[in-house]
Amino acid sequence: MIKFECGLARAGISFYEMVKLIELYKNIGDYEKLRKAVFAENYLGKNSDSRTGDILKAFKKRFLATDIKLPAVKNLAHAIDSDLPDESKRQILFPYYLFSDDLLRTIYSELIIESIENGKMLTVTNVDVVDSLKKLGKKHKNIATWTESTKKKWATRFLTFLRTFGILGKYPANKLKKMYVLPETVAFFAFWFADNGLPFQRILSHSLWEFYLMHKEEVLEWIYYGNKKDWWYFEMAGDIISYQPNYNLEGWLKDGLE
Repeated sequence: MIKFECGLARAGISFYEMVKLIELYKNIGDYEKLRKAVFAENYLGKNSDSRTGDILKAFKKRFLATDIKLPAVKNLAHAIDSDLPDESKRQILFPYYLFSDDLLRTIYSELIIESIENGKMLTVTNVDVVDSLKKLGKKHKNIATWTESTKKKWATRFLTFLRTFGILGKYPANKLKKMYVLPETVAFFAFWFADNGLPFQRILSHSLWEFYLMHKEEVLEWIYYGNKKDWWYFEMAGDIISYQPNYNLEGWLKDGLE
């Protein structure tokens, strides 16, 4: 039985803080040294050590956990320093939040993915999220013991998560929409998967795309786009597929972007 945690309520999304810590980690390369530097220099500019500590814990969980099979922090740092579109830089951080937080991933899957895919719900509010937490709490006692204020705070953070990544309109709008995933976002992960030996069919069917609400046809559209940009050689004729990247991920970030 998964024990869901309420870390999102404490650390929040802290998107820009995550970006700053990724850039700092690139130069330090060690979490404990990073932590000391952040506190010594008040690197995040927070008035509370407790708040800084929560953000650091969230960073460690989101980007340094060894069980999360996504590009390493150094890849993210190079992406942030590259000529990628700013929106793509934002989008590549999106799955790290989901893969590192069982509760966030569960609510996102059950409340957002299913709603958009099935057209059951076009809007989402704090009340909807709290209701989902209460429903989940019937099977998970640790959620059932949360106070009402904790549930509401977590729900508010969840809506901020959706707004941060363009799945919900700016406050007070509450209309859901699919994220418009840029081709560079798809290419970033496609190069990394290829670098790690995944054959094309596994890249195309990877569960990562489900979080972006992308179907195979949509991923393929950007693969063909990358073909025109000479990012890779791709040809598909029936069951015969030829896919050969012209760069590794680091080379593409350095030399493959216009």
